[in-house]
Amino acid sequence: MARALRWLLRSLPVLLLLAWALGAVWLSLKPLPPGLHIAGAWQAVPARSVQFLRDVSAADAHGAPLIEQQIDAELAGMILRARQLVLLDTGLFGDLPAAGPGASRLRTALPEAAGLVDTLSRAKTQHPELSVLVLTDPSTQQMDGSQRLLERLQTAGIEVLAVDVTRLRAADPAFTSFWDLCCRWWSRALTASTWPNPLEVGPPDVPMQLWGQLRTYQRSHRQVLIADDGGDGIEALLFSRPLHAEAAIHSATALKFSGSAIEPLLESEFVLAQLSGWSDGGSMQARAQRLLEQQRHPLPLDGADTGRARVVTEAAIASTLVGRIDATHKGGRIAIAALYLAQRELVRALLDAARRGVNVRLLLDPGKDGYGYQHSGIPNRQVASELIAASDGAIRVRWYRTHGEQFSPGVALVQGDAIVWLMVGTADFSRRDLGDFNLAAAAVAELPPSAPAATGALGWFDTLWYNRASSGTEYTTDADVYADASQLNYWQYRLLEAMGASFD
Repeated sequence: MARALRWLLRSLPVLLLLAWALGAVWLSLKPLPPGLHIAGAWQAVPARSVQFLRDVSAADAHGAPLIEQQIDAELAGMILRARQLVLLDTGLFGDLPAAGPGASRLRTALPEAAGLVDTLSRAKTQHPELSVLVLTDPSTQQMDGSQRLLERLQTAGIEVLAVDVTRLRAADPAFTSFWDLCCRWWSRALTASTWPNPLEVGPPDVPMQLWGQLRTYQRSHRQVLIADDGGDGIEALLFSRPLHAEAAIHSATALKFSGSAIEPLLESEFVLAQLSGWSDGGSMQARAQRLLEQQRHPLPLDGADTGRARVVTEAAIASTLVGRIDATHKGGRIAIAALYLAQRELVRALLDAARRGVNVRLLLDPGKDGYGYQHSGIPNRQVASELIAASDGAIRVRWYRTHGEQFSPGVALVQGDAIVWLMVGTADFSRRDLGDFNLAAAAVAELPPSAPAATGALGWFDTLWYNRASSGTEYTTDADVYADASQLNYWQYRLLEAMGASFD
């Protein structure tokens, strides 16, 4: 007996190391459940039916807020028009304060989620037969303020589910495997809030159990609303920011479209719900099926007014965007506006495009602040410096002038001779969001240059790029204001990106 115990004690470090290594390999390679990582087929749409929306936060020459918001009104309008179904998939949901020490803001963060809860409850009260499902990131249910809002939805007869993100691969498998072995199983007993909040929204300190969950977890933030249009149609809105007060002050974008291009996304949302414990969705799925059948038999479209649309999620966002950039020829124009630009394959594609003579413009968040914290500028400043230097200045960069909020649009535009290719989505252009680690979604449209969404998106980008505004407003500033050529910071970015770190 003593000999066996000694052998076990001597072997324990090796066994633990083996368990850690096997766990890390599994967490990095395990297959996604069917129904995730979708790449929907192109579907014809009336070009005029695709809508580009934007929220813009800026300051005029006197420092006064200059605000334009379109997304909230469209969300409310879609919910109140619906008569058969509403499906909302959002990330962190709730009017939580920033966890940081309170950096200066351009304007006060007003309640966002509470108003949406009122709208959803009102729609359900006015139309009791309306099927409503709300999917949220699991961290939402760990925050007291958010939990109270979700309970209000449930009281109104609305089903609320926390998405089971454990089915996804881990962006940081080495740490996640270590946490599973050493801490997750006993940290549940530690309820004191003494660990820093890694979400940067909500209370500044959280219990160890929640910290571990948030440190290793994969995020659910597809950010989509799908609803019927009050008749026989179905429409979707993909928006680039979460639905909470702090994110509501960000600059953001959205794309609304209708028709059969929605079908793979809606089916994938039902899969997510079922993976997360949804078992009573027969009525909602039947209604969705009837609506989708109507979309499969569209009316003939005028060729001059015809576009096409599709939906992509998770890593399919990266392959779609990189593939489109790689297919762009000399004389084409690429414009990207993003909170983060870090993924190495995308960096490679942009450099190759510039070498082919493609006009490349990047409008980025400077990474100086957000959610009450001062940020380091990683990864955008390092990537911008790399792209400018490696392209001999052919790739042009401008920084959005933030004032405590973030610039979070998730937009890519590619202009050819007769078509505008437009992507709007929730993914940060980093490995964590583009590597099947987080849940994210994007709507893609190919439109004639005269289509409202094409002119709207191009006009929005050029307005910000060239500072086309009254009252001396400067939306953006020159590349050299925040460029960072430090090799130490550059390799720090490369390490963080390789680890799949979140830059939030």
